[in-house]
Amino acid sequence: MLELDDRNEATVTGEPVVLIGYPTGIEGILARAGTDVTQKIAGATQDVNGIMSQLASQRLIRPTTTQGHIGDVLEDKIVYDAATTSGGSGGPLFNRSGKVIGINFAVLRDFWRLEPCCSR
Repeated sequence: MLELDDRNEATVTGEPVVLIGYPTGIEGILARAGTDVTQKIAGATQDVNGIMSQLASQRLIRPTTTQGHIGDVLEDKIVYDAATTSGGSGGPLFNRSGKVIGINFAVLRDFWRLEPCCSR
């Protein structure tokens, strides 16, 4: 069981974080499993639950891990810069003590895009 750190001091702007998840869903999991395994499992069943069960029994479902920093702490969310993709929702966000401080639930696409501030 993962330990939750709900203290105010657990989430501080600028502090490092680690995000764990399963981005890109089943396609990403199959890609990391390798071609031989994927062909064998997919040949046996087309059912997603069956495929996932077989991958799990072979210990081939592994999460991805990324690191980043807390950008801002708001009343109802933690904004961080750890790389993630769609499909990673539900993964835990850990602080430097290895305790859960949040759950990933959204990706802001094109967040880095800068718009001109002034017209000439």
